[in-house]
Amino acid sequence: MNAAQAAKRSKFLIMGISHFVNEAHGTNAGLIEDRQISAIRGANSDNKSAMVRFRILVPKGCLLGSVYSVIDVLREVNSLAAARAGRRVAMPLSWQLIDCSGQSVSARYVCYASHQERAAARARPDEQVVVVPPLMMITIPGLRRLVQQNAGAGKLLREACAQQQWIAGCGLGLWILGKSGLLAHQPTPLSWLYQSGFIADFPQVPVESEHPIAVGRQMVLASSPSHIHEMTLKVLEALGLSDLAGAARDKFCANPERQHLVQTIPEQVVGVSRDAPLHRAIAWMEAHAGESVAMGDVAKAAAVSERTLVRLFQRHLGKPPLRFLNEIRVKRAQMWLQVTWRSVHEIAQASGYGEPAAFRRMFHQVTGMTPAEYRRRFTMRTPRAVWQLERFDDVLT
Repeated sequence: MNAAQAAKRSKFLIMGISHFVNEAHGTNAGLIEDRQISAIRGANSDNKSAMVRFRILVPKGCLLGSVYSVIDVLREVNSLAAARAGRRVAMPLSWQLIDCSGQSVSARYVCYASHQERAAARARPDEQVVVVPPLMMITIPGLRRLVQQNAGAGKLLREACAQQQWIAGCGLGLWILGKSGLLAHQPTPLSWLYQSGFIADFPQVPVESEHPIAVGRQMVLASSPSHIHEMTLKVLEALGLSDLAGAARDKFCANPERQHLVQTIPEQVVGVSRDAPLHRAIAWMEAHAGESVAMGDVAKAAAVSERTLVRLFQRHLGKPPLRFLNEIRVKRAQMWLQVTWRSVHEIAQASGYGEPAAFRRMFHQVTGMTPAEYRRRFTMRTPRAVWQLERFDDVLT
């Protein structure tokens, strides 16, 4: 062994002993001393010099696939940072799986971690983010019991908020954030499927229905697991890594505009302004779909004749206005059939049909099946008689 090799080996032995002593005293110091990513600055205009650790909560009943999704984004960003620097650099991001008390969860059987990733996880971060993944749900009562079983996460989240750490929450994991009291007066995006139950539990929290992602003060919230990639990228943007996040976005999220640009055959796009007759007609139909509607009423709302109304619908939508109206009604009925116990007669009345027979005919014409068959195949509800039973929580154990 030459002198240079001996010196190098001695250096690693000293670092290893230092790491062992630090761990024995309960500190977070690790093998990586230099957490600056100055090598990235030349390639990344973000000018970010701190290492960020994502502390990913693994509560009872969480969707582990979403945990993997967050880690996938973080790994991709680290890879992009190294690629831009042209050599191996200290990773700008690390992650740690934790339970509701903040203790580390062994990642051995959860996800693979490379040597460099394990080293980064031991380093002291300059910024920290707490991620609350989605929970699985069978019934609302079962979800409430599950949230109660993870009540210890509330203290962890409140401490993170007090330390001005960023918090990210997704899907039914927002129930844990709601229980912690951190969502008061914070617009919270939530799938239509769970809004009524969420509002009942947290009436002080405004529900956001228009946008799937909401960015608030030190907080990024996503309505469903399908948006967890975008949620993670939004957090990175908020932390100053917008260039790396932007580069990673095209790998994880659909970009309809760019998808259109690469098409070899140009496509004519017809825009509809808000003051156009067609837009006014559609808006009026959506607002009155549950009522008895005459085409004369729609034409009057659009400020055109019935003949012009039919021509506009045929030209731009390829269908007559009555067909369009019935499709709106059937889509609403499908939602009710999936998530409520309302009878077909009640749904027919709420959909604007005076006679259930007329509703059944139109539903079959649009979907190819009867309302009863659709409910049987696509319902999201357990039978009413067993909705509250504790035994449905068995799947979570």
